[in-house]
Amino acid sequence: MNERDSLSRLAEEHFQALYQRFPIQATMLGIHQYDHLLGDLSSDSISQLVSDSRQRLTTLHKLHRRHLDLPSQVEYDLLEADIQNNLIWLEETADWKRDPNFYVDMPLYGIFTLIVREFAPPLERARSVLARLQGLPDFLKLGMSNVAQPPRTFVEVAIETAEGGLHLFQDFVPAFAAQVPTLASDLEAASQAAASALSEYLDYLKMDLLPGAKDEFAVGRQTFEKKLHWEHMLDLSVDQLRDFGQRAFHDTERALRELAEKVDPRKTWPELVEEARNDHPRADQLFHAYEEELARLRHFVADHQLLTIPANEKLELVPTPAFSRSTIPYAAYMPPAPFEERQVGQFWVTPIDTTAAPERQVAQLKEHCYGTLPLIALHEAYPGHHLQLVFSNNVSSPLRKHISSSLFAEGWALYCEQLMGEAGYYRDWKPRLFQLKDQLWRAARVILDVELQTGRMTVDQAVHLLVNQVHLSEAAATTEVRRYAMTPTQPMSYLAGKQQILDLRAEFSSLPRKEFHDRLLSSGTIPLTLVRREMLAQA
Repeated sequence: MNERDSLSRLAEEHFQALYQRFPIQATMLGIHQYDHLLGDLSSDSISQLVSDSRQRLTTLHKLHRRHLDLPSQVEYDLLEADIQNNLIWLEETADWKRDPNFYVDMPLYGIFTLIVREFAPPLERARSVLARLQGLPDFLKLGMSNVAQPPRTFVEVAIETAEGGLHLFQDFVPAFAAQVPTLASDLEAASQAAASALSEYLDYLKMDLLPGAKDEFAVGRQTFEKKLHWEHMLDLSVDQLRDFGQRAFHDTERALRELAEKVDPRKTWPELVEEARNDHPRADQLFHAYEEELARLRHFVADHQLLTIPANEKLELVPTPAFSRSTIPYAAYMPPAPFEERQVGQFWVTPIDTTAAPERQVAQLKEHCYGTLPLIALHEAYPGHHLQLVFSNNVSSPLRKHISSSLFAEGWALYCEQLMGEAGYYRDWKPRLFQLKDQLWRAARVILDVELQTGRMTVDQAVHLLVNQVHLSEAAATTEVRRYAMTPTQPMSYLAGKQQILDLRAEFSSLPRKEFHDRLLSSGTIPLTLVRREMLAQA
């Protein structure tokens, strides 16, 4: 067996071992032989996975990397990094032992994905939905057994997810059951039992975990820097990363002040933002506004030759599922699966809550004002996440289809906000104002990611910074900081990824814009350090 075949075999063994423990990840990838399972996260199973992963690393390191061609060397590095990342997650951050939300969020999406992705006939998918519903009570019990001394923030998020998740069993599954009459009664009974089990888990979160929970979530400097190295291939210290965030924060603040001076010298940039927020669609016109924006964006990308639009891409605009609305108050994107032929992404827009107080409804609409609505649409869809991820899903390498670098994905989407302004998409100064405001927020994420995960800042202090310096509402800031606490090194990836793309653009400035973007996207959603290596080989 040659080096390339040995590498492919090792990769297959690695991913098969993950599918068995985390079958919902396989479902999300479009690998469907595990769709009936929720996963084996028992201590013995995790211990075996750790042992096998270490053995695979040893075997990998025995391969002669220098005998591989460049694409295979890149895949060697990707496999090594993925194994190392998983070991960090299993042993150091150990969310399977400290995050009660993991045992709620994962099965909810595992069931939801089977319903909304039409990769097989409804009856075939319904059998898997039924199996996962029936397995949920035991899976939640496993969570109760595994999780000990969770951080308070993690428990609070789990409570919100569980409360929203009840809608999946009360509304979404029954609606799906109506499509499969032969399994409808079984689905409805299993859904009721799952709802009951989730209600019990919710009581456990509120009564048993929350009262004694402390907000001790920081992973520490050493683990944070290991994640920077293995997950993002950034050889930065926490101090260097924080300094980058602070410089970007101050530079963006200055750009905001300069823009405000040009627009209206009598007003500050936060005053201009508040004024612009009053110009928004009506609640009953929100979806239509996004439909028009998405159509305009797609045409603009094609007409201005920004990048190649994959022939097999399609985007659907749908309401955010009810069970996700507490954590997705405005909009989000659900990508198609890399291993599925059907490449249909979903752009989620959360409907205005007409049962809320009038001032709450207005506040929600202001977040979709005409200054920011184009940014949301382009970030999530054209030319942002949707185009980039469909582009990535079209790569031929099975190994690369498994990799999803947030540094690339989030960096690309944030870069696109600047790119579309440079290309002349914005009709007036308002999107530029919100683009800079959002960049300030992303710079704050870099700072807070470091400060929270090294224990140098509390949740309350981080919320205070976002409210007073970025001008988020307290509710929005609290939601943001909770996510930062639970996802070390992800918050920094937006701005750090954008900067890497801008650096690459400068390095390859001789390339026409469309060719640069096509080359950039052709390697898959892998760390940008590896993308650069392949782009240099094409020069």
